[in-house]
Amino acid sequence: MDQATEVSSVAGASPSPSTVPRCPEKGHTGPRGYSVIRFGVLPSADGPKQKYRCMSRGGAFHYFFVVPTSRPKRDVVCPKRAHAQHRVRFKGTKTTAAGVVWSRFQCVPPRGKGKAHYFQILRSVTGSTLTSLDKPPPCPEHELSTVIRYGMGGRPETLRKQRYRCTPEDGSGAHTFTTPLPRGEVKTGVEICSVCDELLSPHQGTLTGARHTPWTLNNLAQALNDLSTGSSYAAVSMEMRQRRDTARKHLESHKDKVPVAVELSADAPGSKSQSWTAEQSKNSWHLAADLVEQYSHLFFDKVNADMLEREAKIREANDAALAANPDAILASPIVYVLDEQPVAVHRRQSTKSGHQRNSWSVLVVVEIVWHPKPPEPGDEHPANYPSTAGTREARLRMVRAYPAGSELAWRLVLDEVGTRPDFVVSDCSPAILNAVNSQYGKGVVGHIPSLFHIHQNVRKALVKLTGASEMVDGRRALIPLLAKHLDLLRRDEVVNLWPQDWKRWWDDLITMVGDLPASDTTTREQRKVYEARVDTALPILRKNQHLPASNASVENQIRLTLEPFTGHGRAHRYRNLARTNALLQLAVCRSQGGLGDMDNISAVIRTDNEKAGGWAPQPRAITDTQPPLPPPPAAQPAADEEEGAQRKRRRGGAQAYSSLLNPFLIPVLAEQRRVT
Repeated sequence: MDQATEVSSVAGASPSPSTVPRCPEKGHTGPRGYSVIRFGVLPSADGPKQKYRCMSRGGAFHYFFVVPTSRPKRDVVCPKRAHAQHRVRFKGTKTTAAGVVWSRFQCVPPRGKGKAHYFQILRSVTGSTLTSLDKPPPCPEHELSTVIRYGMGGRPETLRKQRYRCTPEDGSGAHTFTTPLPRGEVKTGVEICSVCDELLSPHQGTLTGARHTPWTLNNLAQALNDLSTGSSYAAVSMEMRQRRDTARKHLESHKDKVPVAVELSADAPGSKSQSWTAEQSKNSWHLAADLVEQYSHLFFDKVNADMLEREAKIREANDAALAANPDAILASPIVYVLDEQPVAVHRRQSTKSGHQRNSWSVLVVVEIVWHPKPPEPGDEHPANYPSTAGTREARLRMVRAYPAGSELAWRLVLDEVGTRPDFVVSDCSPAILNAVNSQYGKGVVGHIPSLFHIHQNVRKALVKLTGASEMVDGRRALIPLLAKHLDLLRRDEVVNLWPQDWKRWWDDLITMVGDLPASDTTTREQRKVYEARVDTALPILRKNQHLPASNASVENQIRLTLEPFTGHGRAHRYRNLARTNALLQLAVCRSQGGLGDMDNISAVIRTDNEKAGGWAPQPRAITDTQPPLPPPPAAQPAADEEEGAQRKRRRGGAQAYSSLLNPFLIPVLAEQRRVT
């Protein structure tokens, strides 16, 4: 039995949520084993109908509906908290021009305790309510005033914004205003909150990002989040336009239009068909670039302050532990993993060569965050120490773009990081090592060379030697003797070597290379670089078994997080050093958890703009600074000077156009920041 019955007049039937009616079928009562429960609400043209299910003990059931037979107004109370005990009278309904039906009520206080007032309630099918007593925002100029809605502002093609009219109680003239962050128009009775399904108040429309902007706050938050993942300026800008109401209306306006055939004349000039997407990309990329300049520092300043505070506490605790016991093994040392990612740029020039090759570098600092775990029985034994040290997590700490990865550039990065680490892991780049020693003092910070890079560089050098490699399954591999010898360059093997064993390893490698019909010069040069540095790091690795012995963490961050910013042909589009670094700051914020939550992003933007009266930070304030050009060469004849000047104008050198490609900018920045 599965059927539905509509009831209009049943004893006890009522749509009130506190009453369950009896089944209209004869004999379907409780004593005979029937039970009635609510089963949802059915919206209809006549208003909401409550659905009920009547079920017997045997499992047979049917449905019936209850429509209102009387006004269910006894559950309505005055929205004003002070009037909760006042009597409420139903005064009919009111239909707006949009067709929304409001129920009108009168709040009657006890005799002698005030005057009666009216209010309206809009009730949705789901039970959510909206009252006409929702307070509008206060006037920012007059604390004591009466504020009412006063139409909409803005152009019809853009987001319509709610406007208000303020009538001060001091008798001064009325005026109109909008909130610091204007809110969009709300279709009362139709629009609901996407989170809680409550009806939206006319005063709770969509927030705009700032004054005089067509972008909503959610649109700006989504754009910044997309930029932090490596999306291009053009792609993010076009998505901003698509999310805007005008883009949606533009697409809908072409659905019902009939295309008109147009014939081209025979003498029409021929031209290639232009791509609409390419055209939009060229003239819209600056929208996302402006957002980076305006809001990147808001998130990075907060994230960087949190990182500095956390590292300061760890630095203080580690210094206290080392002062008490210089041989102490730190459970949570401050470890930075450093690496450089060179970026090649090919620029089209008006010369015979057609292209000019330039490059700039991304300097990356990854921090190791330790997650300790409670010790287990037996972990106090030194052999089980790594299990009590917990696990490590790699996060981006600082990413900076500079024209070159020189020692002075790394000094600028380390100076901006601000905290002295306990250990640094990197390859054996002289620029990194000299910068670390210059910044913190020689020997103050322990350096761990990346065993992976040493293995990789030694193997590459050996493969180039005659007789050192062979083809295996179509791939070139080292001969078994050399391959087996290089297998010792692993952490678990190297830490067990004493200085004499490490020296013997290099002696054996040079002997093996000497038996080949090739020169051992390259191998001897590599020994000069790697032997002493690994020999210095071996005691550190044996003592601190939980430290990383390679820079795989920074390589992973470069490949997974940073390559989307420079890949897919985007590297040549970066020119301004400050704007590029502001973009890379968003990647750091995302790695540190400062981005990703749309509500948090919106709150940060809203708080900052409201402090400025609703105005956004000024865009395009970053200028492409040009540091001094390199010193001129020795005096030349006038003819040579004129020819050289003409050649330079034709070439359009990097220093004359872009700060990111100008290596002479680094000393200027170092002088400004007093890094010497």
